[in-house]
Amino acid sequence: VIERTLLPHKSGARDGRRIAGPGRFHPASRLSASRMKRFFQPAAPDPSKRAKGSGDDPTGFQVGDNNKRSDPRSFVTWNANSLLGRLRKQPDKDALFEYLRKKDLPDVICVQETWLPAASSNRRGTLKDDTKAAREDAALIHLCLRQKPLSAYRPYWSCADIKRAGCAVLVKKDVDVISVRRSLTGSPGDAHDEGRVLLLEFRSFVLLNTYAQNNGWTRESFAKRRRWDAEVDAFLAGDSAGATPRPRFESDSASSRGFKPLIWTGDLNVCRGEIDVTHPRFFATQKPDGRGGKPPPPPPADPGDVGQPGFTPNERARFERLVTAHALVDAYRRCVGDVKDAMTWMGHPGVVAVGKYRGAGMRLDYFLVEDELADRVDVCEQATDGMGLAAMAERPASAFFGSDHCAVYLRLKDGKSDGEGATTPTMT
Repeated sequence: VIERTLLPHKSGARDGRRIAGPGRFHPASRLSASRMKRFFQPAAPDPSKRAKGSGDDPTGFQVGDNNKRSDPRSFVTWNANSLLGRLRKQPDKDALFEYLRKKDLPDVICVQETWLPAASSNRRGTLKDDTKAAREDAALIHLCLRQKPLSAYRPYWSCADIKRAGCAVLVKKDVDVISVRRSLTGSPGDAHDEGRVLLLEFRSFVLLNTYAQNNGWTRESFAKRRRWDAEVDAFLAGDSAGATPRPRFESDSASSRGFKPLIWTGDLNVCRGEIDVTHPRFFATQKPDGRGGKPPPPPPADPGDVGQPGFTPNERARFERLVTAHALVDAYRRCVGDVKDAMTWMGHPGVVAVGKYRGAGMRLDYFLVEDELADRVDVCEQATDGMGLAAMAERPASAFFGSDHCAVYLRLKDGKSDGEGATTPTMT
């Protein structure tokens, strides 16, 4: 009976052994250990039948794994300007991987502008794969995620309906993620329709990765940016009607407000002050160009909306109010002070259509931490630090990896030991 559960061994087998008679089976004693191992492999788990909590689910909620590390300590944020495009180009991919290795593989990698569309409007945490082109794109992403060093990470996606915007967070597989959300408004299961939000809850703090709405040049885009700022404000307040609820500690005594402290990162698409641009007068007076033979939009009615998106007086004032009202600390400025020429975005070095931005840059990418975490900031540095504007203007691969944004790195000091202040997920 045991023999008839084994592989049939037919005449003329490659190993030269023959067994007379049809339907005979090779005895177990003759199967090598390596052949047995190859044949009796456990079936791969069906991802559609994962137990709740083992990964993303339709509600956006994920149960933690108590056997993992409680909290990450090192982070990178980077606007990829198309993650797919960067991973398709070997020099860009090599430069990115080399940077990650030099940073000892940070625990968390936050990416903006992934340009990877969602499977559907109610599955924004899953990549689109219902067309040949989409399957090829998804296959490339999954292939790269199986390669070192990205094989050490588990991806979380927030995708739009089209190949625009979107963000991702890659978390080392030994770090416990308690919950995942994709919107700043509504219920925890809602998702931003342009994939601009990923909120990950860890044991003792929360990480918010955003690709902020660009202010643009029109009244409609100004209004969208104002709504975005209002949504961020309501979320940070923690108890506003209509806002996604902020994760809490089980015991309010663990925090002055009961909320887990926040790290907010990403491309926030705004500069805090004149020190955060290369040419303040240039950016303050920028006007839109006509495109496709169309005239430019009319000038803004409000003088506070005049200037380069990301540097208008209204945007900067709203952003500064957010930082002040919610006791946020700019981790980079805390570490380096008022150093100049510290840019994270640089204009294209050689395209005539946007040539006016050559050599011009802005600091748009941040790590903002609530004051409860400020003393834990150990290092915050930009990949362009010490480079100089002339070198920065060429957007070297070692810092930009083919994008128009460089990477920003944050490392925290040790906090509470694992298990201390531990919580169970709360959705209140």
